[in-house]
Amino acid sequence: MDAQQMKISQAISIGTIIFCSTQFVSAREAALRYHFTAGQTNVFAVEISVRSENGSDISSGNIILVTKSVTTNSVILGCRGNLKSETKRTPGRERGFYPGMFPGGMMQNVIVFPYDCEIELDGQGNEVRDGGDYVMAVPLGKLVQSLFTPLPEKSRMESRDKVSVLDDPFWLGPADNFQNVRQNGQPMGMNFMFMNGQRNPMATLLAWRDSSSQLKTSTNELMELHQEYQLESLAQNNGGPRLKATSSSESTFDRAQGWLSRIETEADVCSQTETTSRHAKVSFKARLLTGDELAATLAPPPPPAPPRQLSGAELDHIIADLKSPEWETRRGAVRQLNGADIDSPSPELLDEVGALALDSDAYVRMTGANFICNHATTNQVPVLLKLLKGSDWSVRQPVLKALGRLNDARAAQPLADLLARNGNMFSQDISSALINLGTPAEKPALGLLNERSLDVQRQACAILQQIGTSESLDALQKLVADEDQTVSQAAADAIRAIKQRQ
Repeated sequence: MDAQQMKISQAISIGTIIFCSTQFVSAREAALRYHFTAGQTNVFAVEISVRSENGSDISSGNIILVTKSVTTNSVILGCRGNLKSETKRTPGRERGFYPGMFPGGMMQNVIVFPYDCEIELDGQGNEVRDGGDYVMAVPLGKLVQSLFTPLPEKSRMESRDKVSVLDDPFWLGPADNFQNVRQNGQPMGMNFMFMNGQRNPMATLLAWRDSSSQLKTSTNELMELHQEYQLESLAQNNGGPRLKATSSSESTFDRAQGWLSRIETEADVCSQTETTSRHAKVSFKARLLTGDELAATLAPPPPPAPPRQLSGAELDHIIADLKSPEWETRRGAVRQLNGADIDSPSPELLDEVGALALDSDAYVRMTGANFICNHATTNQVPVLLKLLKGSDWSVRQPVLKALGRLNDARAAQPLADLLARNGNMFSQDISSALINLGTPAEKPALGLLNERSLDVQRQACAILQQIGTSESLDALQKLVADEDQTVSQAAADAIRAIKQRQ
């Protein structure tokens, strides 16, 4: 073989190697797709943390994802969640997730998503349709979507676009993430979940969003991805952007599972006005459960133990102890009532427990209140109304259910007053109790139409839609011209329903 033939042969060999390598890389990159199987259930353990000048909020728990249907180019997932949230406020800094409620204190709460939201994705994890993703402070995005980071089509990608972002609360990211969030059928304010249920007017800013993704390593089993986002509002303050955010994410794609098995994202967010500057650090961690962990999470709960039956001499002894002048004796008697099953408790027992439901001790008060709420007759309505007006919100929901069951007209005005004071907190139970009361609740509900809160006005319209008479038509007609479209529509719906009943 002469020199010329040697060069041609080498060129062909090099070209073949380059071609094969290109085909291998393309095939490998083309395989970077999520894999979904209809009927499959997966669970992520997640932790979401927000730390700012106002304090911290840490939520952790499980998100359950069920693959409902799969087509050639998309998948529909049903999503449920159960998260425990711990909120701690910085002393003296009351503004934040729950302004004024827990200054300098800590609250623990369980966030349960009892319904299925739906989200439709393509094979790369891009959102095709949103049927109500969860409102959580994941870095610059939504909870469920953050579990499906869009996979890059190439080993390295960069893009730039414009998005509308929330002006406040400033750490929640793109505004369109929350457009489908609803409460009792009504659109929620963008900062509803993080501002004590107050529906402040939505404020958004137009911002540049720069994103980059890189395939760091790839083996036959796993792929390591690195992604970064930057947000910078077009609006300026003090020579800089009014809102600026950056996030960095490391994730692992499991080829066998066809899902991300690990996600760790950190974000820094800064918002500045003419007079103030606010910062927050947000982190999001998620881990796909497998094996025994997955099996334990999906295992059905054990059947509840049957309640202990109390009757006869044992019950008489407890009633006697409830009358004791010794506080410890009374406390011990109440403890025995906790979770016990008593058929048709006597008026004497209800009166004794009703008095303890107003005790200063939290345990005695809660146990007594729960017992009264389960067994109360109209004779216990005064006790229930005192509990309703009290500061212990932990017993408020069972009290509301009891009042809704008893349908006593004496509860109408106190229920309306509570709805005016608390806005969305327990609003569904309050509204149900007022609707159950029927005509006696019409006048108190009419009074709610004069409240400044748009949400209270909407709820009053919804109540009158169910129980209102011709006496409500004039007041509702005034709201039909309200500048808030949702209030106007709620008033119009109530008027239509009342006239149909007539």
